Amino acid sequence: MSLRPLRGPRPARVVQDARGLPAQVEAGGRRRRVEAVRDDWLVQDLWWTGRPVHRHYFELVLEPGRLTVVYRDAADGRWFVQG
Repeated sequence: MSLRPLRGPRPARVVQDARGLPAQVEAGGRRRRVEAVRDDWLVQDLWWTGRPVHRHYFELVLEPGRLTVVYRDAADGRWFVQG
């Protein structure tokens, strides 16, 4: 059995709807419509260090039924696709 490293986060462009939820995700040159937001959660960690983490994650169903996790970094507002 061989191990492969997981792909790290990649920058993304996310268009939000009127409620602030992701409506479209563009990453790697492909734009996809969000069909559903399955879950969302906040991560606040390493607050005791000089590099705290504060992110809002969303588990999305993108057209045509693809599951994706994106997050918004609260420090600078940038969006990323996880994995």
